[in-house]
Amino acid sequence: MSAIPPQTLLQQQQGLYFCLRFGLYTLLCFLVLYALDDRLVVPFTRVIARLSHIVLTILGARSWVSGASVGIPGFAVEIKNNCNAIYEIGLYAAAVFAYPATLRQRTLGFAIGAVLLYLANLIRVLALIGIGRYFPGGFQIAHLYFFQALFLALVAACWLIWLSRIRRLA
Repeated sequence: MSAIPPQTLLQQQQGLYFCLRFGLYTLLCFLVLYALDDRLVVPFTRVIARLSHIVLTILGARSWVSGASVGIPGFAVEIKNNCNAIYEIGLYAAAVFAYPATLRQRTLGFAIGAVLLYLANLIRVLALIGIGRYFPGGFQIAHLYFFQALFLALVAACWLIWLSRIRRLA
């Protein structure tokens, strides 16, 4: 048996620490979001519904909004916790803050990524309203499979892009 080089052991240790921090930060983030559901998550979700209504109105659609529901003639959606992107943003935040970078890099990376994910979710909601109205048979597939997978891939892509940028700066 050959000895493992010290640099390899250090890299493995750093990787393990990242995974442990990521798991802990994810758990803490989700617990905080769960605890603050009425004060943070519900208002966050209603803002997405209102913004969707505003965008639909700007685009010339007759739309309405009520709480976390938004619709156009012939179709409406109720934005629920798993469709508001807050938990995906929390997952992204956990990954960013678990990585050993400067506080400035992590804070800026989180802020930019969170805005991008929020905007992507707004586009997802608008797309689902359009799909539900004009292609009702495709709504469930788009909602449950396509956009769920695409959104998780977007979270990973945001983190990997942020990671590649800060590693290039190091």
